[in-house]
Amino acid sequence: MVRCLRVCLAGILLLAFVGGSFGTVRSQLPPSTLTADSVSATIAQYCVECHNDRLKTAGLALDTNLSGIAEHPEVWEKVVKKLRGRMMPPLGRPRPDDNTYTSVVTFLENRLDTAAASNPNAGRTATFRRLNRAEYQNAIRDLLALDMDVTPLLPKDDASYGFDNVGVNNLSPTLLERYLAAAQKVSRLAVGLQSQAAGVSVVTVPVDFTQEGHVDGLPFGTRGGTLVRYNFPLDGKYEIRVRLMRNRNENVEGLNEPHDMELTLDGARLSVFTIVPNRNASGGYYADEAVDRDLRITIPVKAGLHAIGATFLLKTSALQETERQPYDAHFNMDRHPRIQPAVYSVSIGGPFDASGVSDTPSRKRIFTCRPASKAAPAVEERCATTILSTLARRAYRRQVIAEDLQVPLQFFRDARAEADFDAGIEMALRAILTSPEFLFRVERDPANARSNQN
Repeated sequence: MVRCLRVCLAGILLLAFVGGSFGTVRSQLPPSTLTADSVSATIAQYCVECHNDRLKTAGLALDTNLSGIAEHPEVWEKVVKKLRGRMMPPLGRPRPDDNTYTSVVTFLENRLDTAAASNPNAGRTATFRRLNRAEYQNAIRDLLALDMDVTPLLPKDDASYGFDNVGVNNLSPTLLERYLAAAQKVSRLAVGLQSQAAGVSVVTVPVDFTQEGHVDGLPFGTRGGTLVRYNFPLDGKYEIRVRLMRNRNENVEGLNEPHDMELTLDGARLSVFTIVPNRNASGGYYADEAVDRDLRITIPVKAGLHAIGATFLLKTSALQETERQPYDAHFNMDRHPRIQPAVYSVSIGGPFDASGVSDTPSRKRIFTCRPASKAAPAVEERCATTILSTLARRAYRRQVIAEDLQVPLQFFRDARAEADFDAGIEMALRAILTSPEFLFRVERDPANARSNQN
């Protein structure tokens, strides 16, 4: 057996020494000595018999020199693909050795790479495409310095292979109505023309969100709760109220001992509330409808985006002391009851005693000029033209001309005739946000581009 293995090994080494790849004769064209003439000769020897101007097998003619690689890269890319896979010449026809294959492929690839580097072709994207919901929200943020969630305003875009920015070329009447409603809300919130009537906005926390650890954005030394980013429409007083998570019996989950809750506004503490369990004399629990009744505070807030935090002061005594790490339950409710109370919702009511709107980041971004209170109509329109030119240039993602401002200025004049200067700017901004130039991304060819240029 050992003698047989030795004989086989000696035979393999002999074949490798004599013939290279098990009997194949080594190439006479190593990569270091290849030239354009030698590659042309190799292609003429093995390829041109079928791929010539007379036969044009598979629509391919290669009976030319290699100077056409830069002019026809798509053709030579196909040649490289076939040669790399050893698919050509076909079986039964004379074929070069493996090293010649590798040498020719390397030479052609280098020529193609050089041609691509000297004349890059980035390709073309879709020349006419609607903004999807995420792009719309980002555009509003960058254009008006208004960070808001447009999810309730616009429908979800169709997704394909994980991308939601494909197939968004159409604009149905229903979707157009949603864009109109979104533009109205965005423009009024950015300019500050909100109704003086008080309202209530409620933000709920998902019921399966475990609140046993620290929440990003809330003060250190706290656990659980939520951080709500809310655009306050006007300067005035607002009531902030917190409601705790309850089980199916309407009892607060995990309230077995007193807990302290902290309310913050933009990271500054507003108040600390002590939540005490409501027990009867026998040690049982009453219904906890009154436990979080006083978790509310009324404070003056300036218009604009603010962060409201509601969280619990961390209590080390409430942690489970066990040899094993406590199970971090993510489905609380009835299957995994909470061991500490949690926040269910934060509601913001107001404004009360509204006193107008201060200079929010959005207003600073919009009102680049400001006419006097009793300025002449021509002065107001000149300022409005300056404001709308800046907004339209950024919204349309290009330089604007006088024709682009005709429609927004007409909306400004109509609204200004019935109200004040701010109302006119708000209506003109609404016209910009519903323009196809904003809702659609239009990729225009350069003015000096040839008709067949990519």
